[in-house]
Amino acid sequence: MDKKIRIFLSEKLEENKDIILNKDQSHYVINVMRLKVDNELLVFNGKEGEFLARIAEQAKKIIKIILIKKIREQTNLKNITLAFCPLKGPRLDFLIQKCSEIGVKNFLPVVSHHTINRKVNEERLKKIIIESCEQSDQLSLPNLKKTLKFEEFVSPKFNKDMVLFADISAKENSMSNYLNNKNNNVILFIGPEGDFSTKEREQIKMNKNFKSFSLGNNILRSETAAIAGLVLLNFLLN
Repeated sequence: MDKKIRIFLSEKLEENKDIILNKDQSHYVINVMRLKVDNELLVFNGKEGEFLARIAEQAKKIIKIILIKKIREQTNLKNITLAFCPLKGPRLDFLIQKCSEIGVKNFLPVVSHHTINRKVNEERLKKIIIESCEQSDQLSLPNLKKTLKFEEFVSPKFNKDMVLFADISAKENSMSNYLNNKNNNVILFIGPEGDFSTKEREQIKMNKNFKSFSLGNNILRSETAAIAGLVLLNFLLN
């Protein structure tokens, strides 16, 4: 059986409900995927599971679908937050895309001293998150948190969760030694290109919630470190 296309919808989903897709979604379904009336597709909203739907009507550039039945119950992501210093251009897109596919509950941009990209295009990144989850069969969408300054993120008053800090110079190589309770919130923190400043490293050392670990002896690009760290963390928690 051919794999059905998936569409993310922001509205409430329930059986026998009619929904008119927006212009972009209609264009994708009609002109890109070449679906027609009576063809089936899958829809989800990150809250109420996944539904099988059928194209009921097509009028010019807009189509209407009807939800036939729920085929998957909603599942929740592990409480993993990826904190990262934003990269520029396609590399940031790649990081968001691949980490959404792997599975993460929250994205948290952090602006450090050496961060080049200090203004994140939230709408663009949210679109990438949706497209990645549509294509990877996920039911839950990661949240994109408000960008924080490094000083805010590292402050013990602000952050009470454990932060797993990827550091090539770390003495502890095993992330698993920190995961005694797999139900706790965990933040995976990936630093900027050019590393942290001396002052920032001192601030990290002063926060007992930060636990450093190594991803190996090779110097990894930020997006590579994020993917490697997230794959490892998901494996250990699951």
